[in-house]
Amino acid sequence: MFRLTKTSRILGFLGCLGLLVSCSPRVATSFWRIGTPADSTRAGYTVIHAEGKTRHCYPITEWTADPAIDTYHQLHHHGVAVESELMAYRIYFDKKQTIDPYCKRKPQLELAQSHWYPNDSLLEAGYGDDILRVSGTVGVGSVKYWNGKLYHIEDVGERQQWIVKKSRKKATIAVCDIDWTVPDGNQEDPEKRKVVDLNVEYTMRAGHRDMQCDVYCSSPIEGLCTGVQTIPAKGGKDTTTIILENGVLLASWGTDWPVNDSAKYAKETVGLGVFIPKEYAGALVHDKQNNLCLLKLSSASRQHSAHFYLTCCGATKENHPVATNATEWLIYLRRWAKHLR
Repeated sequence: MFRLTKTSRILGFLGCLGLLVSCSPRVATSFWRIGTPADSTRAGYTVIHAEGKTRHCYPITEWTADPAIDTYHQLHHHGVAVESELMAYRIYFDKKQTIDPYCKRKPQLELAQSHWYPNDSLLEAGYGDDILRVSGTVGVGSVKYWNGKLYHIEDVGERQQWIVKKSRKKATIAVCDIDWTVPDGNQEDPEKRKVVDLNVEYTMRAGHRDMQCDVYCSSPIEGLCTGVQTIPAKGGKDTTTIILENGVLLASWGTDWPVNDSAKYAKETVGLGVFIPKEYAGALVHDKQNNLCLLKLSSASRQHSAHFYLTCCGATKENHPVATNATEWLIYLRRWAKHLR
């Protein structure tokens, strides 16, 4: 197995650090509603060519919708997104609410130009791209529900996504489910059904590839979980669970096509990581596609809450990856998680 020498790792780190310094670390958000030519008078209106389609889009900062509405296809890149110079993440606005990563070849902000789908000229100029096919999995750090199997957040009264706050150095995006009926087996009995409001906020900082994830629930429930998928989603095997003094570290490493178009796109080697602080780490569970940890909600305030962290590496996409194999990725994750609380 190929391994970088210590000198190579140091040089790679210094090179990446130099690029970060030169590009002045920043964060940005991206949230686009798909409209029609009649929306051309809206502030920020633009025409985006992506996925073989021409879309008339305008920026939004929030959207609340009935779950019967096909929100997934009415938003460009299918949900709210946030980026630093190193990585970008989008959250699907549907029952999956899965987090999907976009990796940068070189440190820079890109979504204002690529809108998540870089064209050939942008790719030739060194832009990054989507690197992971999440399918129906947990992706990296998505919040799902576990009751003997993995459930999406499906039976809800209303869905919301919004940009909570944004500055030059930090941005927070959120997804909220109002009146979510928890799939605990009591859905048919109105008196026993558990209905809660679930809110998850994702905060990204300039110069970082990771995000902090804060979970808030209106009532205490058991079964909320997060984790990492196998890569590929069907047939991947290289996932690892490490119990640390300060919490639980879930890791995944593998190679797969990032999208279904295997003719145009090359396979990507990707590392995923999720760290759950000890206070919020519950039972470890898994299935064929996901390595998961249940979340223990704290009741220290009116909101029942927990938090955890997620990160990602594009080993074949990045010019200066933090890891080039599974062993190096675990070393990186241990160092990353060491001081997280």
